[in-house]
Amino acid sequence: MGLLVAANVSAIIGYHVHAQEQDLPPLIYVCPMHSDVTSHEDGECPICKMGLEPMRLDTVYTCPIHSIISEHAPGKCPICGRTLGEITVKVAWRCGGSEIDLMEPQRCQDGTQAVRVQKRLAHGNHNPQHGGQFFMGSDYWHHVEGVYPSQGVFRLYLFDDYTKPLAADRIRDVKARVVTKEETDPKTFVTSEVTAVPLLPSAEGPYLEAAMESLPFPASLIVQATFTEDGKEQRFDFTFNEYSVATAPESMDGAARLALEVPDTAAGVLGLLIERREAVKALVERGGLSELWVPALQAKELALALEFYAREFTAQRQADVEAATRAVVLSAFRLDAAGDRGEREEVVKASTVLVQAVTEIESLFSGGRQ
Repeated sequence: MGLLVAANVSAIIGYHVHAQEQDLPPLIYVCPMHSDVTSHEDGECPICKMGLEPMRLDTVYTCPIHSIISEHAPGKCPICGRTLGEITVKVAWRCGGSEIDLMEPQRCQDGTQAVRVQKRLAHGNHNPQHGGQFFMGSDYWHHVEGVYPSQGVFRLYLFDDYTKPLAADRIRDVKARVVTKEETDPKTFVTSEVTAVPLLPSAEGPYLEAAMESLPFPASLIVQATFTEDGKEQRFDFTFNEYSVATAPESMDGAARLALEVPDTAAGVLGLLIERREAVKALVERGGLSELWVPALQAKELALALEFYAREFTAQRQADVEAATRAVVLSAFRLDAAGDRGEREEVVKASTVLVQAVTEIESLFSGGRQ
């Protein structure tokens, strides 16, 4: 079930008890497949059209080695001293002997107080565990971390949907290779591999490893992996600007990284939106796929904020703003998802749409169109 236990109440297995509920997380609606898609109202996911599910999400900090640790502030693991990493958990309440999750603190039928519990959320922890680049598989279950620790060495760590390392027998089932060079036929546009090296289980650790040619920085390479015997091959695009350093992940406060102070003028909001457009372009250019979610989702919020200022426009111009804003919203979600999966081609497509849509909004608010 993936329940987290607070360090100071670890004797109560499976539960994280709070004496007070002042920190009750707000009720939001989340896509079961795309946890970044959230809403304050019931509806459907704009990506997969699945119905949104009500839940309360909270941010806690846990040790990458000792998952029993759960704290509400950054710090060090009290067991091993590693830096705690941020993860997202689902908060609910349960009555004794029941597996039913309640959305509110309340009394049970026997008169006792329902106990607050925290459950690990699938895809709630995408922090690199070994100093590399962390991606989610297109099957929404497997996760990989590519590590370039030294010249001519590449390692691939494998995890499940809760960022738990795969067992040794599952790692042996994975068929993967590193592609260091591709060529595209200018006539047929068919891309073929020129240089590829197999990734093999390492005797020194729970990962796959390949000895390959030395690559200059930025080092761009592709991993093609099949996780199960009858599974579909999945592609991950990695770009390393320096060697990976195998340290514990630093705490990453996602809410803080996404937070921004929205100006109270259209010109101010537009300026920030343009900055996010340029940030997306720069990250795509240097291969920072796992970092794109911040400027992409900020661009979404800024575009939605600008709709307020379009009220004085003509009906047609308002419709143009709404259409461009919808393009920003959808492309931001797709950019976030594709970056999460390490799919450079899809990232390029989504970023092109976002850049064009923001440029359209810039034109509309700058008086370029009447």
